Amino acid sequence: MKNVPVLIAGGASVGLSMAAELGWRGVPCLLVEQRAEVNPHPRANAVGNRTMEYFRRWGVDEKLVNKGIPANYPADYYWVSSMHGHPLHRISMLSYEQLLNARASGEADPMAEMYWSPYLKTIVGQQHVEYALKDYVQTLDCVDSRFGWALREFEQDADGVTASIECLESGRVEQIRSRFLVGCDGGRSLVRSQLDVPMSGRSNMARFVSIYFRCPDFMQAHDFDHGNIYFPLRKEYAGFLLNWDGGTLWTYHLILPEGKEWDDIDPAAAVCALLGKQVPLEVIEVQPWTAHALTVDQYSVGNVFLAGDAAHKFTPTGGLGMNTGVGDAVELGWKLEAVIKGWAPPQLLATYHTERHPIGVRNTLEAADNFDKLYSVMQYGPELDADDEAGKALRQKLGEELQRQEKILASSGVLLGYRYNDTPICVPDGTPEPLDDPRRYVPTARPGHRAPHVWLTPETSILDLFGQGFTLLDFSGEKAGCSWAQHAQLLGVPLTVQEISHTGAKELYGAELVLVRPDMMVSWRGDAAEDAAAILQTVSGRSLQREAA
Repeated sequence: MKNVPVLIAGGASVGLSMAAELGWRGVPCLLVEQRAEVNPHPRANAVGNRTMEYFRRWGVDEKLVNKGIPANYPADYYWVSSMHGHPLHRISMLSYEQLLNARASGEADPMAEMYWSPYLKTIVGQQHVEYALKDYVQTLDCVDSRFGWALREFEQDADGVTASIECLESGRVEQIRSRFLVGCDGGRSLVRSQLDVPMSGRSNMARFVSIYFRCPDFMQAHDFDHGNIYFPLRKEYAGFLLNWDGGTLWTYHLILPEGKEWDDIDPAAAVCALLGKQVPLEVIEVQPWTAHALTVDQYSVGNVFLAGDAAHKFTPTGGLGMNTGVGDAVELGWKLEAVIKGWAPPQLLATYHTERHPIGVRNTLEAADNFDKLYSVMQYGPELDADDEAGKALRQKLGEELQRQEKILASSGVLLGYRYNDTPICVPDGTPEPLDDPRRYVPTARPGHRAPHVWLTPETSILDLFGQGFTLLDFSGEKAGCSWAQHAQLLGVPLTVQEISHTGAKELYGAELVLVRPDMMVSWRGDAAEDAAAILQTVSGRSLQREAA
């Protein structure tokens, strides 16, 4: 029987991220994924700025920046009646090239969105994300990745998990003994089902058919300019049209009307109907899916954990599903490492649910709110294209409503502004909590929040200084962090001290000393006079062990 510290069920974006995080940390793990190859269907189209910050640590970010929409293409988004009808609303965001040029000019407001992270959203198909992650994972000696293998069943006891995995090509079954099992096996998760963990929220909000197609003449077949996403609003065409390159590859997510099944739809005819004309196109793949807003009531049971779609099901409005799942993996990864390597007690793992469950609920509700608002303006037929006064008035009214819906795309507040308020492993500093606004992120080093990005040099983010363990940022100029390193060494807690002389960073972080967790979240800030040993025991979970005793 093979013995491994962590068994990961599922090898899509979240399972691969789980393996990448553990492998980057030197934690041996076994990943099983029933698909022999990466799913070629694009599915998610936006890698959020926070996710790109994680990918930056693994060197995966550079493989994705120019993989989809060209860097010099405008990042425009359209709400239209159809692709042969009227425009109702449009927003323009910075392309990647414009982002770099604006920063280089030095003329932008240093608190503007372009400075909240090294990245904006990166528009790229999920399959390219998974190809890049798979390539990275397969370079890690401590990761055994098996594609074409499936988890069949498992049992757990006080000391770990015994699982059966099957090679789908040969039918060979192996028994695996692991200390921990992480279910990253999607919305129909076998792991969640066997744990019998319920989900709460809203189910079956809408049914879609996803049509992935190639159409070289698509941009010449309509009168709109280049767009990353088009939202057709007339109810017979309602859904999302996603651009994957310069205008050749597309996915049309069409909302299915009542009484229709996905295989009732002629995919080529649906695309041509949207365009209002016949065009030559190649249908690459068609998949059905259903929008939900559900979160599991418990993120872990014993030695088994849930992450990604196994823990929460989203509607894609806002691009929050995959990005929330990658956040789960990074959060869980450092805690598994801490317990496996013995510098934190098992009680630390209970904080995975404490911290991530509220984020799952928050993000699924935000995505559902985006969908509800968008769907509310998808209830009109031919009257939306009428050229009379009533048609013009209707389009103007809906256009004004759509201005209030821009958070469906401008969602940095959700992706960067999450916080762990009621966690026992962060030390509150008594400062007021900033507003949790879906659109606007407020950079803050308040404990429980993301450690904010700031450029220390034109190429170096402060995020680049954060290592695999805790990082103490010392802005004192007096080597105040030296005693912390000594206390950490005595406790066996991995910690590096980074002495920083940068006025803007010190002002942003708001303290002489700031302690950043292995997942790039702030756990404490203050001055050198405070009890370093006690703080380190709290943030590493040692205090939880004493409380349990």
